[in-house]
Amino acid sequence: MNHQKYQRRNTPAFTAVSYFAFAAGLFLFAIGVYNADWQLNVKGYYILCVVLITMACIVVQKVARDNAEDKFLQQDNPKHKMRNTTAFTGMSYIGLLIGYAMFFIGLYNAPFELNVKGYYIAVVLLISYSAIGVQKVIRDNVEDKEILGDLEFNRNPQDTI
Repeated sequence: MNHQKYQRRNTPAFTAVSYFAFAAGLFLFAIGVYNADWQLNVKGYYILCVVLITMACIVVQKVARDNAEDKFLQQDNPKHKMRNTTAFTGMSYIGLLIGYAMFFIGLYNAPFELNVKGYYIAVVLLISYSAIGVQKVIRDNVEDKEILGDLEFNRNPQDTI
């Protein structure tokens, strides 16, 4: 009997918490910006920063994971082609740095009290970390579904005895 064992990488609880943390971060940020007594252009600036940071976190996580997987695959097959160019990898990290720089420079120069600055820093870090978590969960769950589907499809009916 050839039993292939494969376990999903994410529990349903981890998946739910990842989505919840991301949604909570975005909600808290939106509540803070909505209730702030700022001009519309300032609100737009901070929303733009969060969108850039969120997208850059997702891209950096994808690029870092692709590159690690590709380097591992190249050990067995030197002809395996990298999915991301060095330029794209660099641009993804630079995009993230620019997003954080824009946010922190704007926040540093803003006439907000320290507790308000701390609130926005904490929420942006929550959004950043949870965006990476959600991207990981989505990718893992899609790959797990494909692998488990292949295992079910290729399973010999006698193996279930």
